[in-house]
Amino acid sequence: MKVSVSWLKDLVEFNNDIDGLAEKLSMTGFEVESLEDLSDQAKNVVVGFVDEIAPHPNAEKLKVCSVNVGLPKNLSIVCGAPNVKAGYHVLVAKVGAYLSSKSLKIKLSNLRGVESEGMICSLDELGIESSNEGIEILEENEANIPPIGSNAVDYLGLNDTIIELAITANRPDGMSIAGIAREISIITNSKLILPTLNFNNDFETFQPQIKDKETIGSDCIYSLTYIDNITNTGKINKSIFNKLKSIRQNCINPIVDITNFLMLEQGQPLHAFDADLLDKIVGRKVLPNDFGIRNGKAGELFIALDKKEYKLNENIKLITCGNIPIAIAGVIGGNNSSVSAKTTRVWLEAAVFTPTSVRNSSRAIGLRTDASSRYEKGISSNMTTAVAKRASQLISLELGGNIKSTYINNEFIRKDINVELRIEKINKVLGKLSCTNNNKSDKSSKTNRHLNKDEIEPLMRKLGCQLTNTSSGWNVQIPPYRSSDLTREIDLIEEIARLIGYDNFDSNMPYPLEPGVLTPANLVERNLRNSFIHNGFQEVVTSSLVGPDNTDGNAVLIKNPLLSETSRLRTNVWDEHLKILQRNVSFGAEGCWIFEIAKTYKKDKESFFETNLLAGSLTGNKRFSKWGSASKQISLDYFEARGKLKQSLEVLGIETIDKQLNDKEFLHPGRTSQLFVEGKSIGFFGQIHPSLSEEFDLIKETYLFNLELDPLIKAATRKTNWTRVYKDYPTVPYMERDIALIHSRKYSSLEIINLIKKSGRPLLEKVELIDRYEGSTIPEDSVSQAFRIKYRDPKKTLVEEDINPIHEKIRTTLKEKINADLRS
Repeated sequence: MKVSVSWLKDLVEFNNDIDGLAEKLSMTGFEVESLEDLSDQAKNVVVGFVDEIAPHPNAEKLKVCSVNVGLPKNLSIVCGAPNVKAGYHVLVAKVGAYLSSKSLKIKLSNLRGVESEGMICSLDELGIESSNEGIEILEENEANIPPIGSNAVDYLGLNDTIIELAITANRPDGMSIAGIAREISIITNSKLILPTLNFNNDFETFQPQIKDKETIGSDCIYSLTYIDNITNTGKINKSIFNKLKSIRQNCINPIVDITNFLMLEQGQPLHAFDADLLDKIVGRKVLPNDFGIRNGKAGELFIALDKKEYKLNENIKLITCGNIPIAIAGVIGGNNSSVSAKTTRVWLEAAVFTPTSVRNSSRAIGLRTDASSRYEKGISSNMTTAVAKRASQLISLELGGNIKSTYINNEFIRKDINVELRIEKINKVLGKLSCTNNNKSDKSSKTNRHLNKDEIEPLMRKLGCQLTNTSSGWNVQIPPYRSSDLTREIDLIEEIARLIGYDNFDSNMPYPLEPGVLTPANLVERNLRNSFIHNGFQEVVTSSLVGPDNTDGNAVLIKNPLLSETSRLRTNVWDEHLKILQRNVSFGAEGCWIFEIAKTYKKDKESFFETNLLAGSLTGNKRFSKWGSASKQISLDYFEARGKLKQSLEVLGIETIDKQLNDKEFLHPGRTSQLFVEGKSIGFFGQIHPSLSEEFDLIKETYLFNLELDPLIKAATRKTNWTRVYKDYPTVPYMERDIALIHSRKYSSLEIINLIKKSGRPLLEKVELIDRYEGSTIPEDSVSQAFRIKYRDPKKTLVEEDINPIHEKIRTTLKEKINADLRS
């Protein structure tokens, strides 16, 4: 929001310390983003008078002008403008002037053999938009010509400073000059001089054809004012013209300029429809009830004021006349009813549309306007008719218009907002004022104290509130211009704190101060992250918002997405992980191992489900150097990759069991396992499907893992796992025996290990797979595996006679249960 200081000074009295004012505005919630001194655009530019003009001796299109700028000697300036004439006042940039809009410094120059001592300027060259071609002739635009040699800043209306403010969504009143003036009046304790608004209910009701109730809510308004006998030729008066120009607002024609002026001054967008053009659209004289609001139709076309054609859809809200679109509600008017210099009659629209409807329409056509930005933040409907009356009065006063009638939709009822404000609640929320900020002359005031009524009441009145005393505090009537953001008691308390200054209140820290501690679940998650990083993984964070190509049919859709690419919540994370691998490999990385603790979201009928995941992916190998390895990149095989995941999960102190998995379409059917913890499936690990590796241009040996985090944490923090149990270190040695066998592929190593453990009791301590072989020397449907078994008796050293019966029992069991061919 850009605000003109000179415009503000017409509404509120304050001193010229702009930097101090900017600091105060920032401290009370209106952050000042920049300050721009407009006079910089016309430094060393003065009013001159062209005494004589002579043709240029070496160029037909150039003229040599003798220009009086108030110096003892006239300046000789070469000018090529077609409208330069002797006997007229012009704007002259002297040598040394810098035209910031053109990044041009004026120097003494030689143009085709003739020395030029400056430049006769057009408004465009001074950074001021103008429809005039050629240089600025002062006699054409100003009755009172400034003295020759005087600074052109005042003539150009550039004796001003522009304050650019960042307006937050909870302060829609800040989107108006009047709103900022009120704020300045409060924080500087200065006099406010706002134009008087008429809030009388002197209007007729009508029934517009509102087919879409979402656009006009219960607290919204739609009003029309019919004005005729308007003279819309020429320019608006210079005061309004300069105010609009100072904040870079284009001046189009007097009617439009007045509507723009009121939008900037009061924050209420207005739109004027040419009544004669509407009559042509409908085929007869338009009546108020001919206006309406409806949704657009798919494929319907609309040509707006910017002369662009927009393709409409059902999400776009339209203002219609005779059911024919004449505007997109709250965004932009239509070219078919636009006001021009020929306009003599208008229907002046003043309305409040719901923020959601305007935001949807604006996003659908890809256009955000000054009007839509105000509607999106929310506008008080209590101000609408008063601003419309002021606009009508200005049209009548400046353009001779005759105000015929004002109409308002019959559903609208003006509502006064009253809020109960309790002194006890104020003190409870804000606490005490710091003693360092109390009256220093009062030596007895050495302790912190609460606010009293005499301090609160003036602040409320400065906000424009009307107070009625009650036993607990006040009944506060909210002014119309703040009725959209001051609706609760806590809103008023926040205003009190903001105006007094948050730093003036005493800090109230908890006592005693106790350091925070991590819960077991927090510790597990932290340890898990560190373990993955120590094992060579890098943590990534991906967006939860994805497009339609990255989800399935159970996706949760975003109601008002900014873009189609972020229109729903993700149902998986592996898709984005593969893209990360692809980008890293394409940039030359030999390997990329990543992990993420993330969330996925799904919808089942009317319920929504959020799942915490530990997910990641691996491709390639990561080595510090190539010593002892071939120069060609070496990839991880399935078991090495699975081993990296196992190493990273060991910090949890729980056992994960693998079982073959074949139903994941995006994973290799023979190289995928389902992972179990405490007998429950928690996710999968596997190599991606060859078609997927080709799609993402990755090597075949690329792996994904996707584990539910909550069961992992629950198992790791279970008392039997979380509480460490210490055992005596064994004082007797163990004995090892190996068993090698050939068996059918249908038996997994896990099943065989469980058979060995069951048969090897009570001396068997540990069994592990140490070798696996598949090849032409054994049957095609078989596999060779070797297991190492450790035996130990905690009370004595084992001898062969102790082990042989148990080992033979294991061999017999393997033969009987899985028909194994034992090789050792």
